Amino acid sequence: MTRKLQPMNKNKRHASKPLARTGLSAAFMLLAALLANAPIVHAQSAASANTFNPALLQAQAQAGDATAEFQLGTLDYVGIAVVQDYIGAINLLKQAGAAGNAEAQCEAGFLYQTGSFAQGPPPPDPADAAIWYAKSAALGDPWGEFALAALTQAGQGVPKNAAKAAALFAQAAAQGVKPDPSSFPLQQLQTHFYGIAYQVTGNPHWVDTVSMAAGGGD
Repeated sequence: MTRKLQPMNKNKRHASKPLARTGLSAAFMLLAALLANAPIVHAQSAASANTFNPALLQAQAQAGDATAEFQLGTLDYVGIAVVQDYIGAINLLKQAGAAGNAEAQCEAGFLYQTGSFAQGPPPPDPADAAIWYAKSAALGDPWGEFALAALTQAGQGVPKNAAKAAALFAQAAAQGVKPDPSSFPLQQLQTHFYGIAYQVTGNPHWVDTVSMAAGGGD
């Protein structure tokens, strides 16, 4: 499927629309809105704005490259370099996830949890989110472990189990992903995926705080 490309706007800030659909408390929504107006960061940019080629990435994804599918799916979700497309995002992420890409599995779970898997918007689907998070966690992805731990702790989409949640949080923490007392799990996940989008495009406007959002700044 051919996607509409859009010029890179290095100063653009993207709103946190998906979080507004999760039915969370007003206080959470206020915090999410405030955080959405701050620069999202990622310091591990392997590309630069001068070398990023969205058409090449699309060609690689269409050829079945799971990494390219994951990266393009992330861009579709965030709306950087391509027109924002939740349906395109979830389809690509599930394709990459089916090929064993743990990061894509985790992001697919996030899109289901936030109701960002179709236009409309649909209601959040924590049960499907838990399925995809579990796939990711089973492959050892720390963000998948972290996300599944948060759902298990709250009893959303899976039975509430404090001991299992603690074990999953410990596994994620061992790889550097920890709960941030000043944030929420969904906000940490969103910051992580936005960071990947800026890493893929090499957008120099954004700097890394992903480690801080993951609790790695202490």
